[in-house]
Amino acid sequence: MTAARALSIRAAADDAGDRPAVITATAVVSFAELAARAAAVPVTASDSAAPVVATPSLDTLAEILAHVDRGRAVALLHPRVDAGERARHAALAAARPVAAGTLAVVFTSGSTGQARGVVLSRAGFLAAAHASAEHLGWRGDDRWLLALPLAHVGGLAVALRCLVARRPVVLLEGDFAADRAAALLAAGAATLASLVPTQLDALLADPGWRPPPHLRAVLLGGAAAPAGLLDRAAARGVPFLATYGMTETWGQVATQPLASAGRRAALAPLPGVTLEAGSPGSPAPIRIRTAARATGVLGEPRDASTSWQVTSDLGWLDAAGHLHVTGRADDVIITGGENVHPLEVEAHVAAAPGVAAACVFAVPDARWGQLVAAAVVAGPGFDRAALVAHLAALGPHHRPRRLAIVDALPLGPSGKVDRRAAAARYAAVAGELHYP
Repeated sequence: MTAARALSIRAAADDAGDRPAVITATAVVSFAELAARAAAVPVTASDSAAPVVATPSLDTLAEILAHVDRGRAVALLHPRVDAGERARHAALAAARPVAAGTLAVVFTSGSTGQARGVVLSRAGFLAAAHASAEHLGWRGDDRWLLALPLAHVGGLAVALRCLVARRPVVLLEGDFAADRAAALLAAGAATLASLVPTQLDALLADPGWRPPPHLRAVLLGGAAAPAGLLDRAAARGVPFLATYGMTETWGQVATQPLASAGRRAALAPLPGVTLEAGSPGSPAPIRIRTAARATGVLGEPRDASTSWQVTSDLGWLDAAGHLHVTGRADDVIITGGENVHPLEVEAHVAAAPGVAAACVFAVPDARWGQLVAAAVVAGPGFDRAALVAHLAALGPHHRPRRLAIVDALPLGPSGKVDRRAAAARYAAVAGELHYP
């Protein structure tokens, strides 16, 4: 199948006709019907990306596929970001031409600074889709739950993978809600799902929820999943596969082996992906080489002097070449000259009895430079004294010295915990912690 045909909703209608293309809580739409919806969308020729406010809806999916089918790139605008920021993204997309073969411009969340428009190609997507399919395989009955934002590469990739494979998308319309997601997983007979940790945590908050028997894999990415969350998911029989990727690589580049679904394991590079990182005692920035790599950023052409995508994430490779991610380089807390990785401390905090969720961040300190602080959401059975005793098991530099008990942690538009927002919100109110 040619690349143009693979990404054409009209060709998919020829190939799959009356087979389901999109399943929602209220409708089943065939490939032929979806192609008709896309045909009704006006698409004008331009060398800039067409701005699309990517609401999680059938209409938006048809709009995106209309542009992809007719060869115009789309600039995906997140419906939940500030209207002013969304307007700036649209203006930037309109002012900057993109190269032929561009499929999408995806704006990063901006959680680590000014948001940028990452330029992603059709060829890059097809390489990413092929690598994902080699790792997971496609079954005849596969249906993929799309509960991630269409404005982010994870959600867009799910929709386009299903288009290329001529498989149905099980589309969760509207904002994520655990009860609606659980009902759609069951009623839509989804065999695959992509979730971020906060979404899985919300599903597990219902003590009666169990994954339906037809669900064969849950790709869990977008942020590090706490060990406690994975243990709870394993106890419920969730076939999770921890996954690592980034916008600049069309998402998924390393995922647990399929045979390890439902238990903690290191991440295997997908076929065609090469990784470099540090060693167990010395994590280093993760470097990625893949044909799926972004062609650049709006206004910032890709550095042609290297074939590597250098990340701000830290990790190490084991003897089998599998990846262990330890956190972000720009999140590292330096306290008294010692480097502390928030994710490592976070995992320990979240494992304490009665802790429903946790976020670890730095607060400035005149003596130590920075101190480790934690914001904790208290769940059933929470006891502050028990938490302090639990934290005392950490090394002196890793122990949180400030603690805030909060009702909820701030989330970014993609549903990930926003560490910077948590620090800004809770640093001033976190009380001192003292250890025996």
